[in-house]
Amino acid sequence: MTMDAEQLLTLLAVAEAGSVSEAALRLGRGQPAISERLHKLTREIGEPLYVREGGGIHLTPVGQALIPDIRQLRAKLQDIENLLMRQKSLQAGELRIASTSLIANYLLPPYLQSFQSQNPGVNLYIKSGVTYWGDINLSELDVFFFEGEMDIPHLPDSYEIQPWLTGEIVAVMPKTHPLASVSVLSLEDIQPFPVVWREPSSGVRRRLEKAFRQKNIVPAHFIEVSDVESVGAMVKAGLGIGFMTHTVFEQRPDWDLLYKPLSSSQLIWRSFMAIPNPARRSRALSVFLDLMGSIPFR
Repeated sequence: MTMDAEQLLTLLAVAEAGSVSEAALRLGRGQPAISERLHKLTREIGEPLYVREGGGIHLTPVGQALIPDIRQLRAKLQDIENLLMRQKSLQAGELRIASTSLIANYLLPPYLQSFQSQNPGVNLYIKSGVTYWGDINLSELDVFFFEGEMDIPHLPDSYEIQPWLTGEIVAVMPKTHPLASVSVLSLEDIQPFPVVWREPSSGVRRRLEKAFRQKNIVPAHFIEVSDVESVGAMVKAGLGIGFMTHTVFEQRPDWDLLYKPLSSSQLIWRSFMAIPNPARRSRALSVFLDLMGSIPFR
């Protein structure tokens, strides 16, 4: 059979309108086009679907039997059309993001909040933390945020890397720490004291370790934790000097800690995003990237 949805929907329109001329008006087609569709459908079915009586049309039992299924078809097609329209206008859809926990917790929320307020129908999927990366499928993501110096999954050829935010790495300590009165710390100042490290994959930690190695400095000893929140908790407990970006520190006044700039010019934290090439970006991602470019981080 070569019948198509238009032929079936035309039969339904004629049945509901009661005439070919009225159905043509409702469908925005000429009467000859409507009659041709009906003739083709009748040939495909192999039996008469309607008879002409007076100035109108009445369905045969075979034609009447088709109507309930055609109404269901029309409803399904309308659902699909509505879904596509919502997708196009971002009244529906998905935005899938993977990132380090630091970026997800401290840098992305302002952008996500603005995006969601403008596109409330789009579902957001956020996966954060290096533990996800072993099984990550980048082809199923819209954007992947990561920190400089980190080992990242292999990127498909269809992806490109773009620099994102940068930040100054600062030392944090209790207000009672022996170095509290020093305005700017050198790595030599820090060496005699215990430090609180993030996990080995952390971009902040790798940047610091590189700077220490270049000066042949080894911290007295360290405590290793898994996230920024733990750094703050350990430092507050007096267990060592912690490190984070100044942007993150400013968001945690509840820690009641001091921050100190570091004299090393190398201690700048950088972040990046891996995104598909423009031709492969979803509508949601394109809108999100435009928004990120128009809103400075606050």
